[in-house]
Amino acid sequence: MAPTSIRKFQSNPDPVKMELGWANIELFPSAPYSVSDASHLCILGLAFERQRGVDAIASDRRRDFDAWPGDLALTSPDVNIFSESAIGGEYLAVRIATQDSSSAPPRTVFRGDRRAVDLGARLRRLLLAAQPDAGLIEEQLALFLERGFALLKQAPQFPSSYELDRHAHSRVLEFIDDAIDGPLDLDQLAQLAGMSPLRFLRSFSNAVGATPHAYITERRLQRARALLRSTKEPIASIALDCGFSHQSHLGAVFKEKLGVSPHQYRVLCGGAP
Repeated sequence: MAPTSIRKFQSNPDPVKMELGWANIELFPSAPYSVSDASHLCILGLAFERQRGVDAIASDRRRDFDAWPGDLALTSPDVNIFSESAIGGEYLAVRIATQDSSSAPPRTVFRGDRRAVDLGARLRRLLLAAQPDAGLIEEQLALFLERGFALLKQAPQFPSSYELDRHAHSRVLEFIDDAIDGPLDLDQLAQLAGMSPLRFLRSFSNAVGATPHAYITERRLQRARALLRSTKEPIASIALDCGFSHQSHLGAVFKEKLGVSPHQYRVLCGGAP
């Protein structure tokens, strides 16, 4: 099957999709959703944003979930999935056949691997390009899958210290979102978490798969993307609203992380020029 790409950007956008024949890729936006699915393929997913809601995996029993950025999840084939969130969060999902799934659990989760997060972000950049290159996407996807499956073959061992630290990091994540338009520094966040800066840097990076600085940049980028899609606010104002020092700083981050300028992204989204 020839690769196909389906791209739709709106104020409440549909997923960006690419079909490669041997794998299907979907990049879900930050938007409310309710889905019910039972794919014959396995699904490898990576969360770029924190999202909370209700889900039911291989069961009719619904439970509250709290998916963190950096969570890598593998869902086995033919598993009934229900998931619903009033806010949503950007999420990369890859559907692919696997030859060794008979003894696999319905879902396996691995948290906070920086290499997997970096590979997923590079794949996102290629998917959001003005003219997606299927060949480059296939190469990047292969690297992402190789890393993801290697991690998830391991029993997900979460060090108890980091599990306990998640309560502190939850406060930090909420504080970052509330204060994203202003300066944020390591000492400030470490103090909020009740840790030394060095311990906080290690623990936070293991919790979300990114250093505090990289995570803050990602959250600012997410906020800017949402404003570019849904408002006519000038790009210079959006930059300041999201904590960037100036419009050029915002532009440099867009180019590095997404491969397009803020203006190009807004045009792709059908927003105001």
